[in-house]
Amino acid sequence: MMKMTAAPTGKVLTGKHVLLILCAFFGVMFAVNGAFVYFALGSFSGLSDDAPYNHGIHYNQEFAHHQRMEARQWQPVLKFVETNDHRAGELVLSLKDADGNLLTELDVNATLRRPVVAKNDMTLHFKYDGEKYKADIPLDGKGQWDAVVLVNGGGYDEPYRLDKRIWVK
Repeated sequence: MMKMTAAPTGKVLTGKHVLLILCAFFGVMFAVNGAFVYFALGSFSGLSDDAPYNHGIHYNQEFAHHQRMEARQWQPVLKFVETNDHRAGELVLSLKDADGNLLTELDVNATLRRPVVAKNDMTLHFKYDGEKYKADIPLDGKGQWDAVVLVNGGGYDEPYRLDKRIWVK
């Protein structure tokens, strides 16, 4: 009968090696996660509202305002139209009433802001051209922008608010 013997190897995996491999793995994992946390906290505060508690207290009033806006049955269409030089564009608002008639002689203003970074905010005033309300936008970057449009007039005391995210390519 033949005897089977294992081929001799130069290295043996011991408990000490396993412990070192395990410590190295978790050390790298904690270091990378620490770097991610550091850069995340440095680039975004995590706050989207300066006074969340106060806004939460007045939630029912906000909800009632939203219901009154919905009762108007206005039909807003907000679009971004890029101009030829790719460094500017127009924000175009078409606003119709419940019967599909264009709403004219309204005071329309908007605020554009980045969803993540609290800088580069823009305040815009729209002008009516006979069909639509338009506002020129000097762009400082492509990507996503949040538009908050406030429309005053139309026989209402409170402004109509339209929140829309637009994409600038």
